Amino acid sequence: MENKITYRMNYEKAIEAIVWLANKYPDIDIYHVAKILYFAEKTHLNRYGRPIIGATYIRMDFGQVPSEVRDLITKNTWMVEPNYLKRFSESIKINKEPYEKLTSLRNADINQFSDTDIECLEESLTKYGDLTFAQLKEISHTEQTWIDTEQNGTIDYLLLVDEENEDKEEIIEDIRALSQYVNF
Repeated sequence: MENKITYRMNYEKAIEAIVWLANKYPDIDIYHVAKILYFAEKTHLNRYGRPIIGATYIRMDFGQVPSEVRDLITKNTWMVEPNYLKRFSESIKINKEPYEKLTSLRNADINQFSDTDIECLEESLTKYGDLTFAQLKEISHTEQTWIDTEQNGTIDYLLLVDEENEDKEEIIEDIRALSQYVNF
């Protein structure tokens, strides 16, 4: 059995992506953040051969969760370096009632993103931002990444490449060759 393909997430870029989302969609909940980032990463990988932030996605009850992003939002001091937690806390306010919602405390540094990153983030926000929790859960449970990964297991980035993608083999070859060396 081959090792699953994962990336090393770029925390600075992830923080900026969360700030960007919180500016575009005030009081966005953490579930929507997770799903919008997941679908933006998947779209970007299928179009351009690389993810946006390179998060490690975990298959959980309610769908795919970007583990490091969840750790940032929940302020997991065991998993996230203090400087990233500090930067996140200075950038995002978390309102916990009635559930966790994020409010941006500043504008996002869009210089962290390529034009294609923004394109896919915008597309994902437009497509999934107004869906309900139940709708997002239903959609995420139809994804190969959810179907083919064990509960609480790390999702293989190869599963994010759509079966019908005409560049699938080339993307997979590039992912296998470069993923361990790339830090977004």
